[in-house]
Amino acid sequence: MGWDFLSDHIRNKVEKIKRSQGYITLEQLHYHIEDIYSKMQLSDAFEDEFENVDDQIRTEWLTKIKLRLKSVIVTTIDPDTVIDESKDYDRWIEKRSAPLDWNYFDRYVTYLKKLGRPADVITSTEKSTKAIIERLGDPRKDIQALQKGLVLGSVQSGKTANFNGVINRGIDAGYDMIIVFSGIMEDLRYQTQKRINNDVIGLGEIGTLINQPVGVGKIQPFGKDGIYQITSITSSSGDFKKSMVDYNFDFTNQKILVCKKNVGVLTNLIYWLKSSMPEGSKKLPKSLLVVDDEADNASLNNLGHKGAEYASKVNGHLRALLNLFNRRSYLGYTATPFANILQDQHGANEKDDAWKIPYRYNGTVNELECSLSPGLFPDKFIYKLAAPSSYLGPKRFFSNGREQDGDRKIPLIETIPLSGHDANVVIEGTGLSLRKSLVDAVDCYILSIALRDSRKNILQSLPGFNDHHTMLVHISRLIVDQNAAAEAIKKYIIQITTKISQDSLSDPNGIYERLRLQWNRFFAYKVINIKSYLPDEYNTDGLEPKTWEEVSSFIPNAVKNIMVKAINSQTGDKLQYPEGGNQKYIAVGGNRLSRGFTLEGLTINYFLRDTSYYDALLQMGRWFGYRPGYIDACRLFIDFSTEEKYDFITAALTELEEQIEIMELQKKTPKEFEIRIKKHPDVLKITRASILQNAVEVRLSFQDHVQQSVTFKIEKERVKESYDSFRKLFDELNFKPTDDKGGFYTLDADKEILHRFLKLPATFPPNAIMRDQVLRYVDQCTELGKLTKWKIAIKRTGGANRINEDNFSLQLTLRRPPRKDDEPDYYTPLLTDQIFTASGKSMNIMTSGKDEAVGLNQEDIEKAENNFRQHKKQGYIDSGMSEAEAENKIGKITIPGFAYRAMRPENEGLLLIYLIDQFYIFDNDEELKAAADSKGIDRKLPLIGFALSFPPIKDDPGAVYMANEVQPVQTPEDIIYEDEEIPDDLNNEVNDIV
Repeated sequence: MGWDFLSDHIRNKVEKIKRSQGYITLEQLHYHIEDIYSKMQLSDAFEDEFENVDDQIRTEWLTKIKLRLKSVIVTTIDPDTVIDESKDYDRWIEKRSAPLDWNYFDRYVTYLKKLGRPADVITSTEKSTKAIIERLGDPRKDIQALQKGLVLGSVQSGKTANFNGVINRGIDAGYDMIIVFSGIMEDLRYQTQKRINNDVIGLGEIGTLINQPVGVGKIQPFGKDGIYQITSITSSSGDFKKSMVDYNFDFTNQKILVCKKNVGVLTNLIYWLKSSMPEGSKKLPKSLLVVDDEADNASLNNLGHKGAEYASKVNGHLRALLNLFNRRSYLGYTATPFANILQDQHGANEKDDAWKIPYRYNGTVNELECSLSPGLFPDKFIYKLAAPSSYLGPKRFFSNGREQDGDRKIPLIETIPLSGHDANVVIEGTGLSLRKSLVDAVDCYILSIALRDSRKNILQSLPGFNDHHTMLVHISRLIVDQNAAAEAIKKYIIQITTKISQDSLSDPNGIYERLRLQWNRFFAYKVINIKSYLPDEYNTDGLEPKTWEEVSSFIPNAVKNIMVKAINSQTGDKLQYPEGGNQKYIAVGGNRLSRGFTLEGLTINYFLRDTSYYDALLQMGRWFGYRPGYIDACRLFIDFSTEEKYDFITAALTELEEQIEIMELQKKTPKEFEIRIKKHPDVLKITRASILQNAVEVRLSFQDHVQQSVTFKIEKERVKESYDSFRKLFDELNFKPTDDKGGFYTLDADKEILHRFLKLPATFPPNAIMRDQVLRYVDQCTELGKLTKWKIAIKRTGGANRINEDNFSLQLTLRRPPRKDDEPDYYTPLLTDQIFTASGKSMNIMTSGKDEAVGLNQEDIEKAENNFRQHKKQGYIDSGMSEAEAENKIGKITIPGFAYRAMRPENEGLLLIYLIDQFYIFDNDEELKAAADSKGIDRKLPLIGFALSFPPIKDDPGAVYMANEVQPVQTPEDIIYEDEEIPDDLNNEVNDIV
């Protein structure tokens, strides 16, 4: 018994205090920990147990307990959002004649607490899993319709923890069989099986021993006292195989399987289940829950556009499987829901031979004839999981187009130069070479290990600590390229390890001097300043500033035992992360590392893989997630083109999340899910072309959207012409200043005046705001009586210098330049070509969401704010907060622009104009100032930026979005797949059973 036991005891007491008062501040937390600890030390039981522990160790224990409980108690999480088929869905859990015993789920919660999961996260898991399992309906009731839901969660945010919670509840609720489909690769299936062994089953492999207590099984073993032990048909060592199809599994007790999602496995399952069916029956009189991880991958129907009788193989097999059960529920999980939203919504095909599955048995080819369930569109509900404050996702690294003044992106991105500007480094004595940027990344990996090791005494006290170190190299989908890169990196590691063992720390030409320069280039500034880039609610414990002198002594140990592995089917290599171990991997791979698979202790990412698909690109982002105490040790090496794509994707996801929240407020249903997914005009495709055939490309829809200029080409004549023409038009029109604190000049206008403003000479290119498309869209809307009025508003209250001219007085908008060290991709174009991106990586010229309230009366403004706050407040209360804490929290909320936008009528748009001060762009940086002087740029003249705010418009005439459509497209396109590594049996024509 040690400090861990004391920490658990104090945690329980502090959680009770937090529940009783509704919230707890950091100061209160420290006070209560010290108070409880002091009182414990006065007890006889404490002295009996710890009489030999001296005061110094007891003080160290107190420090560790504070570190651990700060993460556990202070981490917060916002309420989830959900779109339901009906708000009156059956609340069957409370209606059961005998109350449900949550044996499996309660054991799981105890296990999560033991792992040190934050209290609010556990509370959120309790509520979300109950809400999800209830929406899927009572498994003991005769519900004929297939119950279908979709859960959305951010990449690497903990979706697995949620679906394991749902599985535990599903067992308690009485599902006879639960099948988990976990991607198409065995690596991911194996990882998921291990997690389910730990989180659900409680039995697993330890070394060569099987059926050993693991995870929850160490909390409480089941199998007696009336609590049945669920049977796992699959294991860590294997999927559902051909050899199992003739097993006579007893269906009297509950079963669980974790399977790959491919035709071979599905054929085996369907054969086995049909063989187990009572004679004369078409369906098993049992209940089935299918949990489909990575539900946007392989599950969807690529052929749905052809009609209801068509299905791609995995989709058809999956629907045939679902239709073998009387009572069935389907639950998908994904971080990238684009394809799921756009998929077909075909109904069931109950004909006995609707779906034919060829198989080979003892050398003879036969067919299984099956009916088909409805398509997998989640018509029952779409549930968006919130991420906790400790999660660092895409919005923390890339632009989402919603940033406010002062928002800062975490500066961990390092730009990979174009290949022609990225010299090759020859590895001595090998004839092999690596790109200089990849050598830099490997050096950063070694330095990141040393940095983390220098903090180990603190880090190991934090929940979630692991001592694994991983670097991801994702350069190609081709196996030959992966293997070649891995071999060269191995040689480089050998070379650098030898030099570290031979060179002295003071050798000016040695390896330590080179690594010192790398430290100064990549780490020194960021390690010292990282806390200023993190959100206020982020726990920064462990992020101790370190110097080169403090880190360098850890380098000899850092380079020891680094393993370089090419993860593909040719090598057969796998990444194994033993609990409590200290593995150091440089993983070189492609598809097998791009979806779902968790890389433990991931710090350095070298990413040169190109793809044009939103969902594939975002799923490859294994670097998102949780990095307690070492976020400053992480680096992301990507090229500028990929960074721009991630900016675009992040903005699209942010807009999607906003739309879900709006639809929840409006009580819309999944079938009314008119989320519009923005389509990049040149490069990006939302998802696979075959899925897009189930969608209609709607031209020019900007409804409920903001379109703004964020990039400016600053040239002497262009700036002057832009400002002069703007002032001339301003003087011609009758603008009036507003009286409110927001401070605008406003004008009530029609579309002709809007046209005149948008056609003014500008320092941004017309396509920056999609000017021609916007004007055409406005013209189409006015023909329908929409967008006939426009409010033109010029911001007068900025944070920069003041302009005082005849009839024109305002304070310019402040937008700072990108930092040279943090944002070289934006700094260099500004320095060399005077191309300025507003707020660097924030990509937003709007100063506040409330700017979109211009022109609304006070009653509508208050109504918008009150509606948003009350909706948030109810969500907080539903998530377990007290009313007092919820009231306190909503008082700090920034009201987003869409809340005000929703109050604007369909016939009125808003054009916001910002005058941006050039002085703050150039004159606080000597290099930028000199560059502007050399081009003769007059920094007294402002840049003119536009932001167009469109209200929600029902039945609007078009868009450059993809809008969900039930009817298939009449002009199918060819299905094109990337040449990527996939399992041989993903889409086999005929599968061997025996």
